[in-house]
Amino acid sequence: MPDHARNYLDLVRLGRNEWWRYVLGVIAILFSWLILGWMPYALVVMEGGDGLLTRFIAINFSIIMMLGGLAVAVKFIHRRPLMTLVTGKRGIDWGRIARAALVWAVIGLATVLAEHLLYPERYFLSFMAERFVPFAAVALLLTPLQTATEELVFRGYVMQGIALVVKRPAAVAVASAIIFTLPHLLNPEVQQHGVALMGASYFVIGLLLAAVALRDGRLELAIGLHAANNLLLVLVANYEGSVLASESIFTARELDPAYALATLSIGAVLFYAWFFCRGRSVDAAA
Repeated sequence: MPDHARNYLDLVRLGRNEWWRYVLGVIAILFSWLILGWMPYALVVMEGGDGLLTRFIAINFSIIMMLGGLAVAVKFIHRRPLMTLVTGKRGIDWGRIARAALVWAVIGLATVLAEHLLYPERYFLSFMAERFVPFAAVALLLTPLQTATEELVFRGYVMQGIALVVKRPAAVAVASAIIFTLPHLLNPEVQQHGVALMGASYFVIGLLLAAVALRDGRLELAIGLHAANNLLLVLVANYEGSVLASESIFTARELDPAYALATLSIGAVLFYAWFFCRGRSVDAAA
């Protein structure tokens, strides 16, 4: 196992890892997410709330509530610091997060521009300043929290837990990507476009995030990438029928799952190559 991956995964051993602790930990996370977290969304639906901002807040709140369950699981059940899900160092490297977000933003904007050039009728200008500005303010606050929570759960808690029984980092990455994909199969995009292509897209992004975290031996690059990905979606170029319906600047009349999968795969290779295949470390590139 590469040193960076080993050091990151071995952080799990700073806590207590009996099987029953993972049962309780998963219950705490799922309860916070699916019960406490989804109550506001259920109330919004029951009250007939159909505003994009209201629903966006409710959906993101459910994911952020997952963070509360995770904190309980890690701190009180496994008895280790929450920071060990991010790094074994003393603090968060905000520069790593910013660099990853910037690189993925460039890749994402390039794929959107290419799609527009290839399919000029697909996107339309949906920008309305009076609705975009308050939505953007909320999205810039909630989306990084939402994506960071997913990274702490799926690339931190889940991946380190898997490493207790699976020793090969490649297998750990694949297993975590599969687990990441499963809840996303409930998204409306899957019902509209089928499991094959949409499931493959979720798996590719999950595998990229896992590979980046393991190769770097810490979670900040994955956090920055994930945040940039979702912010581009909800603020710059979304599509009709998205699970994260938003007041974006541009909106596609439909999602092209084949194009999305192809460009996501190419983008994943480019992102990984930029940080790890240029003959110098991420730290050296800082």
